[in-house]
Amino acid sequence: MLEQELKDIWNNSSKTAKISIETNQLIEELNKRVYDLQKKLRVRDRREILASVIGIIIFGYLLYEVPFFITKLACVLSIIWFLFVIFKFRESKRQNVKTDLSLTIAEQLEHQKGFMQWQANLLDSIAYWYTIPPYIINFVFIVGLGDPSEYNWTNRIAESVLPLSTNIKIGTLIGLTFFYAFIIWINKRAVVKEINPLLKSLNSMLQQFKNK
Repeated sequence: MLEQELKDIWNNSSKTAKISIETNQLIEELNKRVYDLQKKLRVRDRREILASVIGIIIFGYLLYEVPFFITKLACVLSIIWFLFVIFKFRESKRQNVKTDLSLTIAEQLEHQKGFMQWQANLLDSIAYWYTIPPYIINFVFIVGLGDPSEYNWTNRIAESVLPLSTNIKIGTLIGLTFFYAFIIWINKRAVVKEINPLLKSLNSMLQQFKNK
């Protein structure tokens, strides 16, 4: 009887050790996936902030140079939107901090889950703050482009392009529609393919800790 009990204890302890090793391996793999995605997001945030700064410079120049009132209004709206985008991605950078290793594993997983959920919400709502506003602004900008000669505006590039025909304006707006629809799709796809699987893994791992 004693011999059998010792065997049971040994077998149970071996199973526990095996489960512990497997859990640690899963946590390491999960941390690597989260870390890799965080690196991608940092690059994205820097790129979007830089692009917004360049956009502010370009539309600031157009605001000064272009004489058409409606187009000037679109330039002002563009600058405001770029400032908002900078705010959004700076907030993303603040959220994207390294996990504090002094926390318990469960707390680290909760921290990572919170960040991933924040990113999922950011990308899910991208149509409302990242695509629809600039689409409307570009629509206003293009519609507002008139004939330089009517404003005594001398600009070699503008004179060679403007005024735009109705067909060109319509074609440009259709192209913008497909472009912004693609942006929405690619970001929604990133949530489904990258962030949601990580959230599922984090939730599963946290559930294991709660069941212990």
